[in-house]
Amino acid sequence: MTRVIIKRLCRCLALLALIALLLPGGSPEANTVSAGLTTLWDAPQGPGRSDDARRWLTRLRESVSLPRAGCQEVSLPDLSLTKPARAFQIKVEREQFAAGSPIIYLQEPIAEFFIVVASDVNGCPWLSISGRGLPFAHRDIVSPYPYARLPSLAKDAPITAIVQDYKAIRPWIMLADETSFVRDNTVLWIGLGAYSGILLMMIIVALGFDAYAGSRVALAYAFYCAALQGWLVQNFGIGSAFLPFWPAPQYFPFLQAISVAGVVLGVGFAVMEFLQLRGRVRAAIGGFVLLSALCFLASAWHTAGYRAGAAVLFVLAVATMLLLIRGVFSGDTSIRLFTLGLAATMVGGGIQAFSVIGSGVEVNRLAAFAFPIGSLLQAAFWLAALIIRLRGEHRVLHELEGRQAAIMWATPDLILVIDRQGICLDYKQPYATRFFVAEGELLGKDMATVLPTETASTIRRGIELALQQGDLQSVFVELPVADSIHHYEARIAPNGPDRVVIVVRDITLQKHNEEKIRRLAYFDTLTGLPNRQSFLERLDRELLRARRTNHGMALLFLDLDGFKRINDTLGHSAGDCLLQIVADRLQGKLRAGAFIARPALDESGLHFARLGGDEFTVVLPDVDTADTACMVAQRIQAVLGLPALIGEQEIAVTSSIGIALFPDDGDDAATLLKHADTAMYYAKEQGRNNWQLYERTLTTRTTTRLAIEGDLRKGLERGEFRLFYQPQVSSNDGTVVGMEALVRWQHPQDGLMLPGRFIAVAEESGLIIPIGQWVLDAACRQVREWQQRGIAVPRVAVNVSARQLGSPGFLDSVAATIVATGVAADRLELELTESILMDPEAKRIKGLFRLRSMGVHFSIDDFGTGYSSLSYIKRFPIGTLKIDQSFIHGLPQDADDAGITTAIISMAGSLDLDVVAEGVETAEQLDFLQRARCPKLQGYLFSRPLPHEEMEAILRLGRITLPRKGAAE
Repeated sequence: MTRVIIKRLCRCLALLALIALLLPGGSPEANTVSAGLTTLWDAPQGPGRSDDARRWLTRLRESVSLPRAGCQEVSLPDLSLTKPARAFQIKVEREQFAAGSPIIYLQEPIAEFFIVVASDVNGCPWLSISGRGLPFAHRDIVSPYPYARLPSLAKDAPITAIVQDYKAIRPWIMLADETSFVRDNTVLWIGLGAYSGILLMMIIVALGFDAYAGSRVALAYAFYCAALQGWLVQNFGIGSAFLPFWPAPQYFPFLQAISVAGVVLGVGFAVMEFLQLRGRVRAAIGGFVLLSALCFLASAWHTAGYRAGAAVLFVLAVATMLLLIRGVFSGDTSIRLFTLGLAATMVGGGIQAFSVIGSGVEVNRLAAFAFPIGSLLQAAFWLAALIIRLRGEHRVLHELEGRQAAIMWATPDLILVIDRQGICLDYKQPYATRFFVAEGELLGKDMATVLPTETASTIRRGIELALQQGDLQSVFVELPVADSIHHYEARIAPNGPDRVVIVVRDITLQKHNEEKIRRLAYFDTLTGLPNRQSFLERLDRELLRARRTNHGMALLFLDLDGFKRINDTLGHSAGDCLLQIVADRLQGKLRAGAFIARPALDESGLHFARLGGDEFTVVLPDVDTADTACMVAQRIQAVLGLPALIGEQEIAVTSSIGIALFPDDGDDAATLLKHADTAMYYAKEQGRNNWQLYERTLTTRTTTRLAIEGDLRKGLERGEFRLFYQPQVSSNDGTVVGMEALVRWQHPQDGLMLPGRFIAVAEESGLIIPIGQWVLDAACRQVREWQQRGIAVPRVAVNVSARQLGSPGFLDSVAATIVATGVAADRLELELTESILMDPEAKRIKGLFRLRSMGVHFSIDDFGTGYSSLSYIKRFPIGTLKIDQSFIHGLPQDADDAGITTAIISMAGSLDLDVVAEGVETAEQLDFLQRARCPKLQGYLFSRPLPHEEMEAILRLGRITLPRKGAAE
């Protein structure tokens, strides 16, 4: 279809171009020639600023005003001294006009005055005045051209022509006989009429392409054609020749400037809309167009405006052609035709400009019509581009309407059009979706008669708000459908002053999903109890109510004892089952109130929540005494203490409970929760399976532990730890056979701190791992330093905690430290706690044997206080047992301590293990251990822990004098 339209348009354009070329040419028999011209003077700024022009005009005026006898006096009109003017000498070949007097005319209709001066055959002066300054009524031939009918002239008589206000274009003066001149004018008027008719037809066609309905491209084209029509009517004198109401000639300069400015604006508007320019490019092109139009308007007062407007228009044309290059090569047919049209008018304007600028050049007669023909071709090409563009837009719009119809058909929403009175004007039933009302039940009826009263009232209020405020409104309604309640959202959008479009969507599934999400957000999925977020919100509301009613409240923080052991031994599924049993018992046995998301709850009920893991909370409203809370804690422990059957395994679970009271122990949720948690941990420290009320001293203990933990971290960073050494001596002669490295903390405020004050905190916080690594590094470096000084250094024992040994890479770090410090591996002994033997992990045992193969020794510290057995000792590379000092303190009076100590020494001897007795402080203890054949001793009786300087002195001596019985050190 598009190709057919293009072919037809091309044929029409070719025909129009042929007509436009033939009409100005006239008949080939026309006796019309170009006059030979010789420039006498040129005054582009007016004769008043040219001395040659003033002198010449003065001589001419005198010659015609003072003729010789027998001649009539002729008066030369006063020319404007500021408007551009030129004077020419015209040469006429008499042989060409032997039949009669020739007509000389200016083929440039915009000149204000065309004055021709000559001498007749009698030698008398002759004068003719024409141009835009005079109306057509003063001419015997109605012609848009200024002309003069020459009288009979003497041979070679001089003919002088003066042209004023010609926009700096070289006048083009023609000679013709009267017959040819009349025929040329007739052909010209017919051509101008055809030209004007074609433009009028193009305007009508453009308006037919929805320009009146808002098509900016069609509107831009129609505006351009109308502006070109105005320029044509004004420039060629059609209006002044045939319209009696046309303004007088003195207004022609203003009309000319307005018509040219209108054409420029039409071109610019069409360019911006055809190319769909936006943003900065549109602003730049629009600015150039407006500037050019203003310059052409200014030409009504000064000719420089015409040149400036032409220069700006040229820049605009070049920029537009550059913008069009991309569209030309991209295959857009409308852009190609648009480009051809713009090029046609540029070529036409260029031909006319270059053909008439200058002087003494013979040009083709068609050059004067080059710009009008180019403009007509531009309008024709642009019309073709407009048709193709709008047909493409209509096709896209049709496809879009089809897609929108398909979308409307596929959408699951019910769409209604309802007026202000509630009457349903249109109804779109969604495909394969059942709604609460059918089309026949509602269409054309008042919805109040079909829908429930409450639903209809809700929708009517939404309609009124939408029409009053002019924006979208949403209402939510519930209606019974198929024996169930469905939820609907109705979005109401205004559609004119008195009706709305309502889109109704079934959001029942969305509501159900929101409820599920709310359950997931506020309730524990395992037990069904409120989770932490829900608990905190409810606790805040209960506190607000307690403050308002001036009542107390209790918060119980509950933690199951040994829950990790159940998870590890029976599996996480058993642990989950146990948590569900606990939740059921808390809710069932203690009659927990239902938890709903509003404050109006049963104030006498208990409210439970699971905070996570094996932690639960119980909120007791209206509890004013601690006795009531303690009674509830006892009941909880009694209920939870009953055996629980999980699968085939019967489990008894206990709990530790912390109790915090409002307002005594805190007046906000965070404080109460923290204090109840603190009391719960204190209950665990007291042996578990008990409850504890919060006391302020618990916070002090907790705060102290936190402060110690923070100072420990800073102490590691600042290097505040010190290493002390306590020697181990032979029980026979006091020879130093070993030593133990003991850490001390040089606290900046509290001074030197013993391990008892910070080791437990380090164990709990995990800082024992970096502290232990520092002790190992420092001990090895010190041993290596002593060896380099030539001191005989016995084995140094370094304590290793169970958490340190269980950390990844610890055993590898020991080997790396030995290599890094260069200490002999057999000089290092690692003291393990007896609890380590209870966790015989195969990988850990292999690592210990690997270190033992390097030469590292191992010992068991505080032996006898744990639950280790000989089978465990046999699996580890243990070389030494260190008898715990709790057995040594009772020697020799306590028979049990004496028996245990003697047994350990005897057992170690039979197993070929070395023995060290710790905590020896009296000579009696020394005497007993010597008689029991304990080989090595350690304690304050021989030496307290010493810094490395003092320990070095003992190592240089090599022995410590053993005290006699009855003496003490």
